[in-house]
Amino acid sequence: MKAWLTAHIQACERAFMRFRFQPVSSLLSVAVIGIAITLPLGLYLLFANITAAASRVNTDPDVNVYLALNATDQEARELEKRLKQIDGVSQVKFVSRETALAEMKRVANLADLLTGLESNPLPHAFSLRPASSNPETLTVLRKNIAALPKVEHVVMDFEWAQKLKRFATFAERLVMLLGIVLASAVVFVTGNTIRLQILTQKDEIEVSQLIGATRRFIRRPFLYFGAVQGFFAGLVAIAVVSGIVAWIGSEVQALTVSYGSEFALQSHSAGQALGVVALSALLGWLGALISVSLYLRQPGRL
Repeated sequence: MKAWLTAHIQACERAFMRFRFQPVSSLLSVAVIGIAITLPLGLYLLFANITAAASRVNTDPDVNVYLALNATDQEARELEKRLKQIDGVSQVKFVSRETALAEMKRVANLADLLTGLESNPLPHAFSLRPASSNPETLTVLRKNIAALPKVEHVVMDFEWAQKLKRFATFAERLVMLLGIVLASAVVFVTGNTIRLQILTQKDEIEVSQLIGATRRFIRRPFLYFGAVQGFFAGLVAIAVVSGIVAWIGSEVQALTVSYGSEFALQSHSAGQALGVVALSALLGWLGALISVSLYLRQPGRL
């Protein structure tokens, strides 16, 4: 056990020595791998924040029905009775034009401007709660309501929020696919770097094989070198994404506050950062393993 641990410690030391003696090429490789990891990580955080914002939006079915401006109070009451009799409508709330105008004065702080109007420009309206959120059922319900007399517009407020959620789901799958592609690129870049390292130490490897060095002994330092490259690349990706989030986070928060909301960009957690670093190190190790294994399996190798 002690000999096994000593061999691994020595291999790790040799990997760090390669960084010391070849700083430029090693740092370039780390930068390339770090950029490849930054893209899916940044997109993941972007769409995670979009999903979080979408979850704060009310997506319960809610239908607003606006009547024509010339609709009288009596016609609105008759229409209310007909709306309550439609299948698929569980709740009907009447909003008179007077109530809507008073609410606008209170919320929009336009009391002085609206007071100067000669007549009320707002129509009577109804707020409906459908019994089902099935898209086909809601489409039929919209057509039935729009066909009623004095109905001018039928608006389903939750449609855009549902589209936003569907987009977030699509984006999540897209980021996953992109992550797989770029993970393959990380393995390729690491493997290519290790292959160049092997070629520069070709004579040393051949001599080691002649004096009895096993494949594990030869392969071990390169595996650590690939893992170390991936480890530092993961740190680079975490630092870049954290810097971007901190840079634009304050502006996003100021923008949402101006619209009467409070939303701040969320960065990755400590556990996620640790996972990214561990995964990038694993990808670097895998790239090195593939590269060294292919070299040692060439004809004439032990």
